[in-house]
Amino acid sequence: MSSPIPFMARRARLIRGETQGQFAEHMGVDQATVSRWEREKGEPTAAHLDEIRSIIITAEPCYSRAYIEAAPTIKYMCQRDNFLKPLVISKGLAEAAGVDPDDVIRNPESYIKEGEGIHRLNTAVQSDARWELGEIAFFEAAFFAPKLGEWVRAIGAPLAETNAALIEAAPIGNPNEEFSIKHTPFEELVEDA
Repeated sequence: MSSPIPFMARRARLIRGETQGQFAEHMGVDQATVSRWEREKGEPTAAHLDEIRSIIITAEPCYSRAYIEAAPTIKYMCQRDNFLKPLVISKGLAEAAGVDPDDVIRNPESYIKEGEGIHRLNTAVQSDARWELGEIAFFEAAFFAPKLGEWVRAIGAPLAETNAALIEAAPIGNPNEEFSIKHTPFEELVEDA
């Protein structure tokens, strides 16, 4: 996606749980204007963009680097267009995998093996053109995490105004699990009236 504005506009609207018409009323514009923002056919004014940013930042403070690093759960922030490039690893993931987060970030190729875990997830998500176009709100997946030594169920989403994605996972402990992925596009989250 060339501009983050379509993603940001959709994200702000969905955070508020509104249809395009309801969001348009909140923003003081018509529904067609919001539709254009979300399709990259027009850009919000500076004031509207500030309001969109405010909605996102207020609702999503848990995406900060410090919050993710301190999390006792499995969290992995990476480049949106390449999950093999970690940006932040939670304390919980580092402890569960027995790794040094700084070393993983500096030398990801030592930890991420082709065809395994996050590598396989990266291939599956990146191969869906809707992800690159910013049309996917989030994905759900099940995959084997070799460094954890078990299967995990994960959810991941692109982070607004960044080239980053956040993936959160939890062990499921089922040795009979199979790799799976499900993409949820924005249009499935809120249907316009």
